[in-house]
Amino acid sequence: MTIHSFTDSSKSYETTETGCTCGDWTYRGAKTGKPCKHMIAIEAATATIKAMAFLALKAKYDIRSQAVIEAKRAAYWNFEMQIAA
Repeated sequence: MTIHSFTDSSKSYETTETGCTCGDWTYRGAKTGKPCKHMIAIEAATATIKAMAFLALKAKYDIRSQAVIEAKRAAYWNFEMQIAA
């Protein structure tokens, strides 16, 4: 995946979950195994996409009725208000 530089808009780097072409990864990350900021951005974007896909599937296949869902939300809200008091 190509990621643009966060500091210089004219630069871009080829980034995967296991490596990057940026200087930080080349000189530090490859030796220590720590991800650079571009790799962290890819991980965050991937996690967001996976979470959105999970929520879409959950909504599609949730077999509970809307009344049951709303009752659970109300019970949770009441529980939270008791803790806050």
